[in-house]
Amino acid sequence: MWSSLWFEVLGFVVAVLPVALLLLVFRYADRWRPEPKREVVRAVVLGALACVPVFFAEVALKRLLGPWSLAGARFFDAYGVVALPEEAAKLAVVLAVPYRRRYFDEYTDGVLYTGAVSLGFGLFENLLFVSGAFANAICAVPWISAMCGNETSTHTDAQHVVLGLVRALTAVPMHAIASGLMGYFIGRSRFVRRRHAPRWWAAGLMVAVMVHGSYDWLVFTLGRSAVIFLLLPALLVVAGFGLRHALRHALELDEVMLGPERRNSRGSLVG
Repeated sequence: MWSSLWFEVLGFVVAVLPVALLLLVFRYADRWRPEPKREVVRAVVLGALACVPVFFAEVALKRLLGPWSLAGARFFDAYGVVALPEEAAKLAVVLAVPYRRRYFDEYTDGVLYTGAVSLGFGLFENLLFVSGAFANAICAVPWISAMCGNETSTHTDAQHVVLGLVRALTAVPMHAIASGLMGYFIGRSRFVRRRHAPRWWAAGLMVAVMVHGSYDWLVFTLGRSAVIFLLLPALLVVAGFGLRHALRHALELDEVMLGPERRNSRGSLVG
């Protein structure tokens, strides 16, 4: 009993810690004009809640498509069944709540809020994979249990922790990077004519799906090959540099729009 409880606690820490650290990274990037903490927490919670309907959609799509989802070495499974619904759900959450709030008034806010939503999503997903108790509790809910079936995790306690470590180093950063890139486009859309905004949303969604889908496709097709340890880090590094460049450009746009004189030494707005 104690051994199992220890693994559950360890698995919970492994699931939560990378999400918390990456959220601090996004907050640090927004340190000059920080958003209210309650708004960021709201985005994280909404991202976690969005995971439930996406779980339904993915399981339903896989069952509907059957063998067709495995076509092209699971290409459609990676991009169409997993990446597209997940990134579209994050986009919908951001547009439905943070995007409409008065606090969303800078280009960098798109990266921050979309990153926060993605980390909430990633946290819920992490707990499903890493914590057997959490997965069983979720699948015990009557209207969810029918959708779980074979998708419920059957790993041992030790395997849960190892899986959590692997996801902490790969899957969680991937979620943050893919959605952060989409957030750049959402931030840009906030300051264009309303009729042009959907083009920016579509472009951001496409970029996020490409990064997310590429990650999943590599895992699906090369998960048992040693080359995966080279390709996944390479994908994350390239996409990470793309996010860094996008964030720098968003900060530059904010400086042009608001002016550096509105920032004091502690990062608070003045004037």
